[in-house]
Amino acid sequence: MSSVLAITVAAVPQIAAAQSTESPAPQAEGLGEIVVTATKRSEDSQKTATALQVFTPDQLKKNGIADVSGLTTVSPSLNIGASSGAAFLSIRGVSSRDFTEIGDSAIAVSIDDQYLQRPTGINASFYDLERIEVLRGPQGTLYGRNATGGAVNIITKKPTDQVEGYVSLEAGNYKTINADAAVNLPITEGISMRASAVSRYNEGYRDNGDAGRGDSTNVKGGRLQFLLTPTDRLKILLSGDYMHLGGNGAVYDGVKLTTVDGVITTTPKDSAYGATHFDLSTKGRMDTTNVRALGRIDYDLDFATISSITGYMKQDLFNRWDNDGQADKYYIYTRDEVSEDFSQELRISSNNQYGFIWQGGLYYFNEDLSLANFFDNDVSGSPVNLREYHYDVTTRSKAAFGQVSYDVLDGLRISGGVRYTEDMKSREGYSWVGSLTQDVTDGVAERTYGTDDTRAKWTKVTWHGGIDYTISPENLLYAKVDSGYKSGGFNNFGLGDYDPETLIAYELGSKNRFFDDKLQVNLSAFWYDYKDQQVSQVIGADTIVVNAGKSRIKGIEAETVAAPFEGSRIDFSVTYLDAKYRDFCTNKTTDGDCTVNYEGNFLVQSPKWSINAGIQQGFAALGGEFTARAQTQYRSEQWMSYYNRSTERQGAYTRTDLSLEYVPDNTNLSVQAYVRNLENSVVLTEAAQSGLYGAIRSQYAPPRTYGARITYRW
Repeated sequence: MSSVLAITVAAVPQIAAAQSTESPAPQAEGLGEIVVTATKRSEDSQKTATALQVFTPDQLKKNGIADVSGLTTVSPSLNIGASSGAAFLSIRGVSSRDFTEIGDSAIAVSIDDQYLQRPTGINASFYDLERIEVLRGPQGTLYGRNATGGAVNIITKKPTDQVEGYVSLEAGNYKTINADAAVNLPITEGISMRASAVSRYNEGYRDNGDAGRGDSTNVKGGRLQFLLTPTDRLKILLSGDYMHLGGNGAVYDGVKLTTVDGVITTTPKDSAYGATHFDLSTKGRMDTTNVRALGRIDYDLDFATISSITGYMKQDLFNRWDNDGQADKYYIYTRDEVSEDFSQELRISSNNQYGFIWQGGLYYFNEDLSLANFFDNDVSGSPVNLREYHYDVTTRSKAAFGQVSYDVLDGLRISGGVRYTEDMKSREGYSWVGSLTQDVTDGVAERTYGTDDTRAKWTKVTWHGGIDYTISPENLLYAKVDSGYKSGGFNNFGLGDYDPETLIAYELGSKNRFFDDKLQVNLSAFWYDYKDQQVSQVIGADTIVVNAGKSRIKGIEAETVAAPFEGSRIDFSVTYLDAKYRDFCTNKTTDGDCTVNYEGNFLVQSPKWSINAGIQQGFAALGGEFTARAQTQYRSEQWMSYYNRSTERQGAYTRTDLSLEYVPDNTNLSVQAYVRNLENSVVLTEAAQSGLYGAIRSQYAPPRTYGARITYRW
């Protein structure tokens, strides 16, 4: 890590000297400044002493990012997994694949500073955006308990005092028809409104034989916002949105296990045709509604700003799917859940940009969730229930936090922060667990329901310490250490509780702009000490969580962006990651001797090499302006489970996107044609070897897609 910092320190004065001695180059547009709120204060992303990436609406459009999975094409440290409609994010090897009623994400996802507890429906929020921020590394001080690996902030476009808007229509293969639109209106002095809407449809990427299409999308939603500025000091934002997720939902592909001399030889599919054509016995159904409301008040006191952020979200989720992924088996899982979240953050931040800078706040979160979930066998058309769960779950979190920084010398700043968190989880209800191999002719036996009344409480102090040095307005060096934490929980079937996980991250970094703002070079090196990492494993039809004693993650990231000529942009990013379990015993004798140890295995979705590259160029032709872009990503091999078995291995792959945009002169019209995943690479989002089903149960990222989009702005 220190060598990376030394190279950067040595390079800065030499490059700066080269800039001063060379003759001036022709002026280009440059990269410009991007303001972020990653530290819950507005500041230039290049002056923020943490590893992050930010994507503006124009970058999202030109990069073809329409959902959270698209971020992987431009962010090498970010990987996306999926399971039954839920998206799992992994940053620098830190992730969580537990989407149960007790599970927590390891990456904090928020919309306009409102934290989202449930991962289902994240993709549907990518419309009418101001920007997206991806923060790498634990964010325990400012973002709280479920930011062990980092945070993704989705910031929507806010109302302004201008009349403007847009309409965008898209058509593509798989009968894709997408549309989104927005209109902004100043109602009267001090009151503005913005209304936006989205529709996403495709027939499904998978041909599942008699079960029809799978992986289909049918999304309808809208957002309405009002911005009130009754005085120069006071801003009030009122926002509400509605989203319905329909279609057949995500599907599993069950690749049957084969053995040679007792050794399993099956591997996941690598044929694009095989990954898009597989028969199932049951047609899935997704029927989920998300309703979200947000109220934000900001009041300027001159020396500081007080902010109150109140959020409410209700998710009514129904998802039914073929759980074995095969045509000759008939296992079905049904999730029927209703959750209501309420959150409140009260924060005060100093307004100064230099000297002693401070902020502090209080946070409260409460979720009440009710579920009735069923696992059935439906061989004859009359489902036989094998398991059922009826639970009421409450998750509650309270926190107090503060963070300060101080300019010790001109350009030299130190910072520190601390957060105290108190978490509680409870689960009450009943369940019935039958034999997973029960024959449908057995009928329904007399049932004895097991009751559950479990609760647990945890407290934790997380903290931050850092130092950064501004060599020049364009060059920043920083070093920091942060801690992260995720609360514990409890498993089904009386299999016991699992402990909270904690992480301490050490990071060195450098952010630089050279050659009159035409070249950006950002470097970071990191080392994580990870204790009691929560790891999900599938047993039969169910997911349980265990703690890995110790994990170690270390790596280096390099990101470059160049704008050498007007209308051009070249970006290249590479991440080297070494993420392994150091102590992971899953079974011990009564004497405490470990009999099953996964020490030395790689963490889930942690490729050693991740590379992203893109190039775009604008040029005038045919009475307008064209922008051509090509981008590709490379991921080395990775594993989808901690077992590191060949049955759950994703091989190295590339995935390339191409686009061409045309904007006629003197118009507000733009037309874009695109192709994504040009190679038609098969990319796993989940793979798990199942003894119950005798198969590798897999899900896949989208295959090759192509289409065209037309947008009109006013």
